[in-house]
Amino acid sequence: MALINEDYLKLPDNYLFSEITRKINVFKATRPKAKVIHLDAGDTTSILKGEVIDTLHKAIDELADTGGVKNFNSEEHRKALITSILKSDYEPRGVKLTQEEIFLNDSSKDAAEDFSEILSTDNIIGILDPTYPTYIYSNVRNGRAGEKMEDGRWSNLIYIPCNMENKFVPQIPKEKLDVIYLNLPNNPTGITLNATELKKWVKYAIDNQALIIFDAANAHYIKEKDVPHSIYEIKGAKKVAIEIRSLSKTTGYTGTNFSFTIVPNEVMAYTLMGESVSIEKMWQRRHTSKYSGMPYTSILSAEAAYSPKGIKERQVLTDYYMENAHFIRETLIQLGYQVWGGVNSPYLWMKTPKGITSWKFFEEMLYEHNIVCTPGVGFCPGGEGYVRFTSFANREDVEEAMARLRSKTNQV
Repeated sequence: MALINEDYLKLPDNYLFSEITRKINVFKATRPKAKVIHLDAGDTTSILKGEVIDTLHKAIDELADTGGVKNFNSEEHRKALITSILKSDYEPRGVKLTQEEIFLNDSSKDAAEDFSEILSTDNIIGILDPTYPTYIYSNVRNGRAGEKMEDGRWSNLIYIPCNMENKFVPQIPKEKLDVIYLNLPNNPTGITLNATELKKWVKYAIDNQALIIFDAANAHYIKEKDVPHSIYEIKGAKKVAIEIRSLSKTTGYTGTNFSFTIVPNEVMAYTLMGESVSIEKMWQRRHTSKYSGMPYTSILSAEAAYSPKGIKERQVLTDYYMENAHFIRETLIQLGYQVWGGVNSPYLWMKTPKGITSWKFFEEMLYEHNIVCTPGVGFCPGGEGYVRFTSFANREDVEEAMARLRSKTNQV
């Protein structure tokens, strides 16, 4: 008799974004001519049209060429790409890393989930509330989360509040945590931590021999000078943190991901007997046994994104999205809404008016304005009463969406 992993049965029937898609399809069935504007997820309409795409075409042509001798040396390209990453993202910020500490991945989301494979199920897990749901579901699937309680939280997870009372800045918990997920700039709230606040978390991890899984997928959107782009800008962080990066939101590359994970050789975890074990060596063992390497087309495209021309083109795109974010933020504030984020992040976190629930407000936005946002409660119970907007859209659509909101008075 084949037995199933019963922890999978604890997962919700529909993932947040699958449920949003289902509701949109119902809406379109009744109003097929309505123009729906998406301010809820990633954008594939503004994918880079310069260096990355040109390189992608060349790579496909090379693969299709049946004549001549080909040299698809993935190791050569891997080293070249990692060198570019170090020179672009880390060395200018005073962070010194080695080639061996950087692992190339297909998806930052998958990398964040896969780390649970090399960590004990006995760990006490801390997550921000609200946070990106993948951190929760990966721990549900691996049996760490316990049971879902009446308030929507999981019994074995420690929720770290990010709310209006603390200005969405997570505070150091009283509980002793073993693994902490920090997603900064935060998705969904768009909030970041300055160096002073981030130092507190690094110190906590050092004092408690804890591990920080630092998701910096949106670091390239940071504008303010006192906000670290990498956790390794904080002294001591290489002893307690792994960092995950992605290009999906800085190249319009959503759905065709490239990401990388940094695992410093200093960071340790421990056996039940208290013996230290190198996480880098454990991750290397897992990576080489389960990962076949990046496709030739993807690794060349990533190299192009880190070329001087590719970096400039990515900056143009991130500036474009941040101008969208500024416009959305200013419009919502003018209409009387309470809004956070949109300064160092393409995410905007908005309080729903008059105590309306997240899903109710989502429905009102969809049916009254034909605009799609994301219900905050879908990220965590602490997100109830909020919605998330993203700035990943064409400027014309952003302007039209905000015009639709302005056209109806007495919004709040």
